[in-house]
Amino acid sequence: MTPTDRHGAPEASARPAIGGTRLARALRRAARVPDGARLRRDPVPWCAATALIALSVALVRPIGAAPGVVSDLDCVVEPSLVVDVSAAVPGLLASVRHERGDWVEAGTAMARLEARVEAATVAIAETAAADTSAIELRRLTAEFGRRTRERNRELAEAVSSQVLDQIETEAGIAQLQVVQERRALALAELEAVRARALLDQRTVRSPIDGAVVARLADAGEFVDGEPIYRVARLDPLHVEVIVPIEWLDAVGPGMAATVTLQAPGYETRPLAATVDRVDAVADAASATYGVRLALENPTLEIPSGVRCRVDFLAS
Repeated sequence: MTPTDRHGAPEASARPAIGGTRLARALRRAARVPDGARLRRDPVPWCAATALIALSVALVRPIGAAPGVVSDLDCVVEPSLVVDVSAAVPGLLASVRHERGDWVEAGTAMARLEARVEAATVAIAETAAADTSAIELRRLTAEFGRRTRERNRELAEAVSSQVLDQIETEAGIAQLQVVQERRALALAELEAVRARALLDQRTVRSPIDGAVVARLADAGEFVDGEPIYRVARLDPLHVEVIVPIEWLDAVGPGMAATVTLQAPGYETRPLAATVDRVDAVADAASATYGVRLALENPTLEIPSGVRCRVDFLAS
C-alpha cells in the first residue's frame, strides 16, 4: 500500500519525480514563486499537485505531441514572393495581355506603353548605323591621295617641295578621315542600341516566374510608377509560424517539419517542409517569435493563402 501523510497525499518518496528546468520554471510561474526562492515544503493535496503537473506538461509540449516533437502550431501558407510590376517609364498603356490567374515566366511581356515615337527613333538610328557610304567615300579619297603621293615622289626632281608637301598632307588627312568615319559609324551603332533600349522600356515584363494575382490597370490609362500587375511566386511557398518563446532553443534553421493544410484534400496529407529563417528579435508583449519554413511546390498544386498546422520534428 502506498504510504500517505496526514493530508491523504502520497509521501514525498512515493510522489512522481518532477524534473527538468522548463517544467520547474512553469511550476514556479503557476505558483508565483520568484526565481531563486525555495518552494514551500508544506504538503499539497494530491489532486492539486496532479492538476499542476498536467498544466505544466501542456505548457511544455502540446497534447498529443510525441517526445522530441514541437507540434500542433497554427501557421499560414503564403507565396514566397509577391511583386507589384510597374513600367520603367511614365506613359499611356497601349495594351495589357494577362488576367488574374494567368501563369507567367520571368521576362514575359505583360503590357506595352504607347511607343510609336520610340519605334521611329529606332528605325532612324538603325538606318544610320547601317550606312557605310561615308566610310567608302573617305576610303576612296585616301586611296587616291596615296597614289598621287607615290607618283609625285617618283617625280620629285620635277615637282617643287611646296607641291610635294601639299600632296603628302592631303594624303594624311584622307587617311584620318577614314578613321573618323569609322568612329562615327561606331557611335551610330551605339545610338541604335540606346534607341532599342528606350523602346524596350515601353514593354512591361514579369521579373519572376509566378501567377498573376491582380491586374491593377487597363489599356488607355496613364501610369507613372503605379503598379500594373501583382505577381506571386508559388515555388517554393513560405509557411509563417508564431512560436512561443519557451521553444526558442528547440527550433532552428534546417529543422524538418510537417505541414497540414486546412483545405479540402489536405487534412490527412502532411507535407514536408524545412525551417528557413528564425526571427532574431522576439515579441516581448506576446512572448513569441516568428519562424519561416520553406515548402517546395514544383507542381504548383499546393494552394497558398490558407491556414495550416505545423509539427516541428526533432533532429
